[in-house]
Amino acid sequence: MSMDIKKRFILFLMAAPLLVAGCSKQEQGSKKSQSQESPPVAVESITIRTAVEVGGAEVLLVPASAIFHKGELAGIFVVGADNRLSVRWISTGRSMNNDLVVLGGLDKGEIVVGTYSPALQEGVTVIKRVTAEDQTNE
Repeated sequence: MSMDIKKRFILFLMAAPLLVAGCSKQEQGSKKSQSQESPPVAVESITIRTAVEVGGAEVLLVPASAIFHKGELAGIFVVGADNRLSVRWISTGRSMNNDLVVLGGLDKGEIVVGTYSPALQEGVTVIKRVTAEDQTNE
């Protein structure tokens, strides 16, 4: 039994420096990203729209141009209250004109980037350019 304890102690001594080193590098990386913040990016933003279907059910709509795909996943950039972008994975349904019905992953009234660009990244601060369409929905 004492041999088992010795082996565990040796493994712990070998792993401890790796754990400490990994944590310190992560902190340094986050400090760098905070101090080297990029300037805000201007994006066209819209509020999630709704439509009423024939049966009276309300559905959420987003422009097809706002959606990007990663494999089988459909994503969209949401603008948070802090004006930072975050990726939201959504489930989409049928198309209605140039919009897609959102089955899940977004809530009514959220603000999304109206046109996807591969240059956009999660966490970037944005300046919202409100569209005429957005003003009519508020």
